[in-house]
Amino acid sequence: MTMTIESLIREANPVARYEVPSIDADSARRLLDRILATPSPRATVRRPRTVVAIAVGALTAVLLTALVLFEIVGQSTPATAVLLRLSNVAATLPRIGAPVPGQFQYTNSLSSDSVEYAQLLNHPYLVNYVSQRQIWVGPDGSGRLLQTWSDPTFPTAHDHVNWVLSGSRSLARLTTDQTFGAKKLADGPTNLWALPTNPTKLAALIARRTIEGGLEGPSEDFVQVGDLLRETDAPPALRAALFRVATKIPGVELLGPTKDHLGRTGIGLAYSAASSDPSRGSEERYVLIFNPTTSALLGEQTVAIDPSTGASTVTTWTSYVATAVVNSTTAVAPTASLGP
Repeated sequence: MTMTIESLIREANPVARYEVPSIDADSARRLLDRILATPSPRATVRRPRTVVAIAVGALTAVLLTALVLFEIVGQSTPATAVLLRLSNVAATLPRIGAPVPGQFQYTNSLSSDSVEYAQLLNHPYLVNYVSQRQIWVGPDGSGRLLQTWSDPTFPTAHDHVNWVLSGSRSLARLTTDQTFGAKKLADGPTNLWALPTNPTKLAALIARRTIEGGLEGPSEDFVQVGDLLRETDAPPALRAALFRVATKIPGVELLGPTKDHLGRTGIGLAYSAASSDPSRGSEERYVLIFNPTTSALLGEQTVAIDPSTGASTVTTWTSYVATAVVNSTTAVAPTASLGP
């Protein structure tokens, strides 16, 4: 049998052993010797921005090991290959049934939230908070939204000065807890069980903005794929199809191992476009971070690129803490539901 990079990576798969050999192990050295002796095609795609070997679970280790091995032999790892792997992972998830009346899709997330206080027009100021958002969405559009804010900070010294000039009012925000009747919950839900699982048909619906409204173009296509993979009860076949739709979106970049705001390591995929706020930079990168063990969306980030230095700054972020179908608007999912 002809030996290829892919077959070597499959042979090195640590899932069967439930552990990853150390880099100094004899097996690792033998594998590296064989890889370096294996002919490889010329790479024509962009190299991953980051390559870090961190074990965060058996299948995570497979992907991270693959990235390191590709880097050693001078290969780049295309986003398409990782998206196809995530699609295969999603397709093997346990079959689930559509939520029934009385059940709710629960999601617990943390995110950055910027609030403008402008009651005194001469001294408006911004305050950044960490927002915890818990949402329960029923199949009929009913549900509950519970939101709290913490850790207030001022994004600039000017905002702090204006806060002082306006009276140094308390920065504490009250918890909001809202319940909604049928079809009254603003956030939900798309009937995911009615969407096609054929990637070509699904891509056409996304491109025509039939599922969600939005601007035309591949950047919005990528955003909408993320929307449909976020805080949803999407059946495994649909999740698998969404990853395959993403393989056909031009311009998707592989970032490799990427940490979300909670420090969890996943696989980062991104789409870059002209910045919507030129004051933050000339380019804006929208990043999705997936758990390679489950294909779950761990987090999202918007990153501004400084045109003069190339430095990147995270301007907005969301990390998904837990998600599951539950039987009431007070039941919650365990934090481990999205993995490490």
